[in-house]
Amino acid sequence: MRDPSATLHFEKERVVRSLKVPSGSDQFLRSALAKEWVSRGDLIPYEFIDTQRLSSPRYEFVSYPYEWSDRQHHEAAQLTLRMQREANEAGFDLKDASAWNVIFDGTRPVFCDLTSLEPLRDRTWWAAGQFARHFIFPRLLSRHAGLEIHHSFACWRDGVPVGPVRQVLGWRRFLTRYMPMLAAESSSPAATQSSAGAGSLREFRAGLNAWMAWALRGVAPRESEPRSGPWADYVEQRDHYAPADVELKRETVRNWLARIRPAKVLDLGCNSGEFSEMAVELGARVVAVDGDAQAIDRLVRRWQHQSAIHPVIATLDDLVAGRGWSGMEYEGLVGRLTGKTDLVLMLALIHHLTIGASVPIEHVARWVTQLDTRWLIVECLGPDDAQVQSLCSHRRRDPAEFALQAQLDAFGGQGWRLEAQCDLIGGHRRLCLFERIEAGS
Repeated sequence: MRDPSATLHFEKERVVRSLKVPSGSDQFLRSALAKEWVSRGDLIPYEFIDTQRLSSPRYEFVSYPYEWSDRQHHEAAQLTLRMQREANEAGFDLKDASAWNVIFDGTRPVFCDLTSLEPLRDRTWWAAGQFARHFIFPRLLSRHAGLEIHHSFACWRDGVPVGPVRQVLGWRRFLTRYMPMLAAESSSPAATQSSAGAGSLREFRAGLNAWMAWALRGVAPRESEPRSGPWADYVEQRDHYAPADVELKRETVRNWLARIRPAKVLDLGCNSGEFSEMAVELGARVVAVDGDAQAIDRLVRRWQHQSAIHPVIATLDDLVAGRGWSGMEYEGLVGRLTGKTDLVLMLALIHHLTIGASVPIEHVARWVTQLDTRWLIVECLGPDDAQVQSLCSHRRRDPAEFALQAQLDAFGGQGWRLEAQCDLIGGHRRLCLFERIEAGS
């Protein structure tokens, strides 16, 4: 929508770009480099319909920067900078360096702004300030202030302004490699260095790109990040499950997945993706959603550059409805998921919504129904479960409010038919397989 050189039209399976100026033989998308990027998966595939229209496949699910983990954000930055370096070597320039120009095919970053390249004309990289706001500054706030990447984009759609970074770093900014970015109001090292040095334009740009890469390496994710999230070690430390119940839960869910064979799965409250991975092993593509950034980052690290799992950081009781112009430029998560899945997983989740977030069970059941899926696997916890009692004690709730039958009735009231069930932990937890009853059946 914001591209001054083209307009976009979204169809069911493709995106059509209408160029405002007809493309000639020297247009970047007709170059060998553009074709190379497509072949290795760095650039979305495209084809010319005519000299003023381009067609690209529409990805079935797209996440946004405010839903990315630390690792995803860094890989998007690396992709952007690598493409800028290669474009400069070929005589082209990225006129935009926005995080929103990158989408993920599973966990693989893909550049999607086909009209973002223009001929290389001068030393100043006008998008350098945008690169700093979208990639360097969020990482500095993450490292020095503990503000996670997805929170930065929730606060600032167009990236982190220089002011908050200066304030957080204080006098320390004068001792860092980021001083050129933080000193200039434009946040652009290209602008501050454009009059220095000698040699050809491409040689100057090579030095600038090397400097930007050095700056990015300084805020790269550590290979062994501390597990600071509240659920980062959940899989290893779920002492409320007996080992036999863990195995029974895994076996039961695997059997149900094998029986249904869903093509598309939505795993809500996925943690680090234990059951998402199980669904992928059985042939499904999975959107894995959790509010804990550390847990999602672990999932991304294990499934790096894979297309079958789409990780998303989102708080289920506070979902973003939409972002950008009129709240419609970037569709909310619910809209991107509705009618797009065959099965929804809600394992060890409902009690966090109904007790921890005080969302009535009837509302939870209604919300899942609105996602328009056929199958649902839910783990229900009864009033005698230790987790239910702990949550109730912290919120002055009566565990008796959360009877198993009341939870089953809530889903039944929304048109879900119980197809199978399995009791865990002495009957305090119950796995339930529901099928959505078609209207009129």
